[in-house]
Amino acid sequence: MITESFDISTPAVMERSEVLTKSCHTLDVCIINFSYKIMDALMEDCLIEPIDEEPLIRSVACTYPVYRYKGTNIGVVKTTVGAPIAAGLIEEISYVYSCKSFVIFGSAGGLDKSISPGVLIVPTKAYRDEGMSYHYAPPADYIEIKNHGKVSDILTQLGVKHVKGGTWSTDAFYRETRGNMAKRIAEGCIAVEMELAACQAVADFREVRLYSFLYRADNLDSESWEKSILSDISIDERLKHFFIALHIAKRI
Repeated sequence: MITESFDISTPAVMERSEVLTKSCHTLDVCIINFSYKIMDALMEDCLIEPIDEEPLIRSVACTYPVYRYKGTNIGVVKTTVGAPIAAGLIEEISYVYSCKSFVIFGSAGGLDKSISPGVLIVPTKAYRDEGMSYHYAPPADYIEIKNHGKVSDILTQLGVKHVKGGTWSTDAFYRETRGNMAKRIAEGCIAVEMELAACQAVADFREVRLYSFLYRADNLDSESWEKSILSDISIDERLKHFFIALHIAKRI
């Protein structure tokens, strides 16, 4: 059973030090986002620059170059969708760049129709409907998103409207059934996404800090799925979210 996968008593077969090369550079914080449009805009405006000549984090499929935001020691990296990659970047960046804090943001499906499109959501807990977290944390239905209070305080100081609540982390977005959605809503989930439970579990296991927020994109809380602003938000809005993440990174 996947709920029996957490094993703290025996060593890993493969350690990060055997696979990865440490950079001569370190990072105080790293911002993880999902948008190539954000990355393109930041590069066009010369706001970020690669840290290493060759990406140190790579796979047979692609590379994940890590950039530094100008005038800071804050990293910026683009992940792809899904728990293994997003949480895996926390694993690898925390080792390669000795990074102890991460800010991750992206879109989510709404489970509460009263939350308007684009409104920011600060997750307080994540339902573990994915596989990765069970290798990093003891079995439980939910994992606490530990720094949600700090994120909410910073957003309040910035005057950014937001709501707080649970989120449903699932690997299978085409199998978000109405029965399961009803259960999650009854338990206090207001959004659905794919990564946060695993990201928090990895952060806890590696003793690094995670700060997260989402924005409501599509809506599931209706008679039929509503695409709303999913994949259709302006670059100005995307960059606004990035600069909110940058404010958080500077204040933590």
